[in-house]
Amino acid sequence: MRYNALTLTLLSLLALAPLTPTFADEQRTGIAVSGECLKTLQRDRGAVTISSSVVAPTAKESSKKAIEAHEKIKAEVQSLKLPELTSATAAYSVNQECSYNSKSGRECTGYRTTLSTRFETSNFTGLEDIIGIASKLGAEEVSQLEAFVSPSVLKAERENCLEVATKNAQSKAQKIATGATVTLGKLMSVTEGDESIDHQPRRAFVMGAAASEKSSAGPSIDAQPYDLRVAVSAVYGIQ
Repeated sequence: MRYNALTLTLLSLLALAPLTPTFADEQRTGIAVSGECLKTLQRDRGAVTISSSVVAPTAKESSKKAIEAHEKIKAEVQSLKLPELTSATAAYSVNQECSYNSKSGRECTGYRTTLSTRFETSNFTGLEDIIGIASKLGAEEVSQLEAFVSPSVLKAERENCLEVATKNAQSKAQKIATGATVTLGKLMSVTEGDESIDHQPRRAFVMGAAASEKSSAGPSIDAQPYDLRVAVSAVYGIQ
C-alpha cells in the first residue's frame, strides 16, 4: 500500500491527539481513600464439645457402654433447658486399644469407643453447667470451647457498619481536598473491603481429676468481646 505525504501527516496528528480520559485515568487524578468502622460486639452464643470414651474387651461391648454413658450426659444437658440449645454428633470412632512393649511387642487390651457431641446455646454462661455435668458423669474430655457472635447479629451489625465506613471515607477525602486546596468532586467508585477475623482461642479440658471427684460445678467461663472492623475503599474526583 502506498501513502502520500498528506496521509502520513494526518496519521501523525491522530497519534499525538489526546485520548478521551478513561476511568483509570480519573482514578489516578482523584483522591483514593479508605474508610473504617470499628465496633465492639458482645458474643451472644457459645459452644462446647463433650466426649465419652470407653474401653471394653469387644468392639460391641465398648460401643454399647460408650453410647449408654454418653446418652446420660445428653439427657442431663437437655434437662437444663438452655435457650436455643442445639446438639450435633461431632465424632464417633471404634478402635482397637493397643500399646507397644519393648519385650513383648504389640499388646492389645480391647476396643476403645469414643463418642462426641457438640452443644451450642445462646446462654453462654450455660456452658459452665454443661461442663459440670460432663465432670459429674465422668466424660473423657471437654474440648472446642468457643464463644462467638451469632450470624444474624453479625450480618446486621456489619451492614450498619458499611454506612459508617463510607461516611468515614468521605470525611477523609474532604480533609485531603481541603489540605490540598482543591474542591472535592463526585464519588467515582466505592469497594467493600474484608471483615476482621475472629481470633477467639479454643480451649480443651481433659476431665481427669475433675471427673474422679464427681464435681457438678463447671469452671467460670469468660469471653472477650468481638472487635468488628469493616472497611471500604473509595475514589473521589477533583473539581
